[in-house]
Amino acid sequence: MKEIIITSRQRMLSPDILAYELGQIPTPEKIENTKITNYVLIGVLATITIGMISYTMYQIHQENKRKKLN
Repeated sequence: MKEIIITSRQRMLSPDILAYELGQIPTPEKIENTKITNYVLIGVLATITIGMISYTMYQIHQENKRKKLN
């Protein structure tokens, strides 16, 4: 394991703030941004899925309509 050299100021920090500063654990802001990104991606995928299902149902309806006319 690599030794991490810290300054005297960093020695006085609380362990969680020091870990944030050294990049060992993600900050609350980064966690929140990741959550937002995940929700946006899930929303986009859900919208695309619903759109594809709706379009498929529309095409099936048009086919059935055409068959009834013939």
